[in-house]
Amino acid sequence: MKKTFLILALSTLGFLGCGKEEGKVSTAKKEITLSIWEGTGEEYFMELNNLSEAYKKINPNVTLKIEKIPGSDYDTAMKIRNTAQQLPDIFAVRNKHMYTYRDSVIDLNGLEATKLNIFAEAYKIDNKVIGLPMYGFNEFVYYRKSIFKDLGLSEPETWGQFLEIIDILKNKGGYVPLAIGGKDLWTTYPYGQFIPYLVKNGDNVLNKMGEMKNPFVEGTPVYEGYKKVSQLFDLKPAGDNPIGYGWSQETNMFLSKKAAMMAAGQWYYKDYMKDAPEEDKGDLGMFLMPVRDNLDEKFRYFVTGEVFLAIPTTSKNQEEAKEFLNWFFGSDYYKAYINHMQVLPAVADVKLENSPFADVLEKIQNKEAVYQIPGYEKYTKIKNATHYDQNQLSQDLLSGVNFQELMTEWGKKWEEAWNNLIGG
Repeated sequence: MKKTFLILALSTLGFLGCGKEEGKVSTAKKEITLSIWEGTGEEYFMELNNLSEAYKKINPNVTLKIEKIPGSDYDTAMKIRNTAQQLPDIFAVRNKHMYTYRDSVIDLNGLEATKLNIFAEAYKIDNKVIGLPMYGFNEFVYYRKSIFKDLGLSEPETWGQFLEIIDILKNKGGYVPLAIGGKDLWTTYPYGQFIPYLVKNGDNVLNKMGEMKNPFVEGTPVYEGYKKVSQLFDLKPAGDNPIGYGWSQETNMFLSKKAAMMAAGQWYYKDYMKDAPEEDKGDLGMFLMPVRDNLDEKFRYFVTGEVFLAIPTTSKNQEEAKEFLNWFFGSDYYKAYINHMQVLPAVADVKLENSPFADVLEKIQNKEAVYQIPGYEKYTKIKNATHYDQNQLSQDLLSGVNFQELMTEWGKKWEEAWNNLIGG
């Protein structure tokens, strides 16, 4: 840890030094820096279709410098730079850290890029546009088509149908119905993190929790969401020892057809296509996890806006940064980038071409997008005081902890913290 901090500190000092040199640049020419973490399309920006060169053709007086930082180091690096008031002119903010930077960035309301961005409104904080997400993504249940065909199974449209498929796969097919590498805590995120959003009134569920003395009682989206998770896990869909294996074993089970399904983000699609033998590449199916109880209800599906491009209040090149954002989101370059990444476009008239993800969304009727809104001040205070962890609750249920006892325990913890920290 000391070594990592020293590297980051030295990197920051180097960055500060660059800032001093930039002050000598002629006012007729400007250089703006864009910082992103690896995995957000840096290979496209820097190698496949150079973003700096593309923008130079549009605005020859502005040089765009792209800085990529390993994902594991990015948040710490930005935190250090923010403290030193030396954030880059444009920097990417993770969904979960938007509230942290609310006072460190300018309001992007009124920008042409903001008007184009279909996710911007949902992610406002106190009516302020903190940043513009470059894209969104969905969560899917991946399945092996050949297994479903052999057992005469169709993609489920309701929660009851999903549970019925679990039962058939287990008792008639002899497969592990739904691989969950519960030994690695994070693999439980499609359940405890997301299902409470997808039940009735689950919109903005974390901030609703911050307003409630006890969000773990019957009728709340938290209770009803975890109740569904408990129903699923009570069927033992992941085998007899679901927390005895982790992510690598989970994916191997799915690749070898020992497991019929697994839940993950659309990022897993590329992993499967890379690791699966050629004859199995066409055997991958996808559907959105159906949480509704009947077909008359809206099919609520999860959307995460991510990689929010923000402009810090300390930037001396705010106008140039705004001009870049306006160009980027309205450009043909953006359309090509989105199709390269195969993610949800943040601009309405940008379409994915030959996308398996778009095909899944298009065939669902009566659907309703639900956005992953991070928790703000009240929720964060109580979360920190109680050490509430949605994945941990999922793992507890997966290991067989009694649902009602778990809700009662967490209700008491939450209410005590709420009374001490929020009150009223």
